[in-house]
Amino acid sequence: MEYKGIDVSKYQGNIDFKKVKNAGIQFAIVRIGYGRYESQKDEFFEANYEGFMKQGIPVGVYHYSYATNVGEAKKEAAVVLKWLKGRNLNLPVYYDIEDKSQANLGKNTLTKMCEAFCEEIEKGGYWAGVYANKYFFTTYLDYQKLAEKYTLWVAQYNNINTFNGKYDMWQYTSSGKVNGIKGNVDLDILYRNIFTNTDKERNELPDLSGYRGNSIVDALKGVGYDSSFEARRKLYEEVGFTDTYRGTARQNENLLNALRDGGNEYYDSNYKGNSFVDALKEIGIDSSFANRKIIAERNGISNYRGTSLQNTKLLKLLKEGKLRK
Repeated sequence: MEYKGIDVSKYQGNIDFKKVKNAGIQFAIVRIGYGRYESQKDEFFEANYEGFMKQGIPVGVYHYSYATNVGEAKKEAAVVLKWLKGRNLNLPVYYDIEDKSQANLGKNTLTKMCEAFCEEIEKGGYWAGVYANKYFFTTYLDYQKLAEKYTLWVAQYNNINTFNGKYDMWQYTSSGKVNGIKGNVDLDILYRNIFTNTDKERNELPDLSGYRGNSIVDALKGVGYDSSFEARRKLYEEVGFTDTYRGTARQNENLLNALRDGGNEYYDSNYKGNSFVDALKEIGIDSSFANRKIIAERNGISNYRGTSLQNTKLLKLLKEGKLRK
């Protein structure tokens, strides 16, 4: 599923939030500020936050970093939490790291800065993420390490996103037009339902590790969890599947397998052969090209074509217990 969104700051000026909603915008990421001092809060943050929330548009925030070390990154997180004052967010707090002054700090330092900021944000009860453009992610950050812990938002102004890492959101232009906003605005696509406002909510997946049957409905009932179609649809998205949930036998099987280990994010297999397709079949996972493409995207291959090299890479991850669901 895809969601249409925008990200805004003081540079968009006064926004007609009702018109934005009527234009079909489904979420907004609002700049909360920059730097590590309280005086650096975005002067339009309060108005933008309140305006989108009143229209029922889910809101997240981003903070532009000027930090040059871990200590400064933690201070940036601290000031963000002061500005937020415990208010509700529907989407993560993103660390916007892309400034030219940071380019020579080294991949290790920059990655640790991101981790430090995100750790502080999540201690404060929010879900954290990292934003950067494709070049910054691939040149200056250990994006694979970050993706293991946090949601990534990648910018690449192009018709397609050629970033090969795992990401949940793509900023694809800075010159978008949306009714209700004068001038240009950044446009984004969110590929996964991450509309939760705390880390606690994110982790509340039902633990089906003790269930030995084949019915997802019975399994959910057995742990006192809502087994309705709508509840299963939401779980399907929360686990990370991106196709539209219709309650098919294969989808229910995949969902059950994904939750059997308490929401374990990796596939488990003892397969010894050389066929990725056969390996998926052996563990009861849809081995169609469409589903393999979804699995590939979750594991850093965004241009999956079913080549021998791609399948070999995915099979290797599966055998190592590192293939993401």
